[in-house]
Amino acid sequence: MHIPLTKPFWGKREERATVEAIRSFHGSGDGLFTAKLIRKLSDLTGSRYVLPVTSGTHGLELAMIALGVKPGDEVIMPSYTMSSTANCVVLQGGKPVFADIENRTFGIDPTDVQQCITKRTKGIIVVHYAGMPSSIESIIAIAKKHHLFVVEDAAHAIGAYYKGKALGTFGDIGVYSFHGTKNIASGEGGFFVTNDPKIASVAEVIREKGTDRSAYVRGERKRYSWIRVGRSLVLSDILAAIALEQIKKLDEITNLRRKNAIYLLTKLKKLATKIILPFEPENAFANWHIFAIRIPRLSRDKVIKGLRSFGIEASFHYLPLHASAMGKKLGYKVGDLPVTEEVAATLIRLPMYPKLKKSELNYMAAVLEKIM
Repeated sequence: MHIPLTKPFWGKREERATVEAIRSFHGSGDGLFTAKLIRKLSDLTGSRYVLPVTSGTHGLELAMIALGVKPGDEVIMPSYTMSSTANCVVLQGGKPVFADIENRTFGIDPTDVQQCITKRTKGIIVVHYAGMPSSIESIIAIAKKHHLFVVEDAAHAIGAYYKGKALGTFGDIGVYSFHGTKNIASGEGGFFVTNDPKIASVAEVIREKGTDRSAYVRGERKRYSWIRVGRSLVLSDILAAIALEQIKKLDEITNLRRKNAIYLLTKLKKLATKIILPFEPENAFANWHIFAIRIPRLSRDKVIKGLRSFGIEASFHYLPLHASAMGKKLGYKVGDLPVTEEVAATLIRLPMYPKLKKSELNYMAAVLEKIM
């Protein structure tokens, strides 16, 4: 049996939408499908302003530009994340400041964030790892106290909620991903949300190559022109068509993931004395983008190798940014963030996606039990 780590939930509807987008428009951004996608995403997140972008990475870069991060500014973030989270700050001349994470949610630790704040701190980036909420309320409280922005890297978190509110909508800006590995996948792409009209006004100009073309398209200008330095971050209407069909299936995708995750948790309970199982925090509605267990450090790589020998594409995840070559250039070293390092050295991602069969879940549990 072969079980991949993840698999997009694509079908005939996405194929038909792609063909229709090719036939009905020239494929560039902000077309008919993009307009429909924006309305769906606004309803989904409760956000006043939605900007589809070329990737979640570019969404984070757009956020830093729109928030005015400049050379010398510091932005606090977790080290256990994709390099994109740090790159967006470095590209503006700012400095990523890495805080440790919490042992259970793998989200940034508010206590450590408080210790990282200096006179140069401009904001905080929160990562909702695996579609589980970080301690977002505590982070928001700290940010308000120190007059800092909060950006939510919600690349993993579409369709996930905390206290009934969509993850990615607590801070000043939320950024999501449509990468092919995500719950909602158009191959590449993502979107940026905010409820702040000033941020939205700046962001839409930057996104459209520094022009006021978006206002022109809405009929608010007779012509458009270059008004500031910008970038080309507009999502193709063809990819928007795929994302739109995916969003229509979001409830189905999330419910299937939740069903599979809960079933696998039940099957793995007998191993609870040997491994650390994932959990859903109180007041959370997780989308189970990732199903991650933790294994004692010395046996982690052997267990991954064993699972793969049985056709199960288990994997470790992020290598901490503070311990990377770039992290060392920023002045960090191994040992600086002990919880982050322990999680990174003990975590195993197991396959999790909507089309997993019960027989495959049973097989994974049986193989893991055998290996352990």
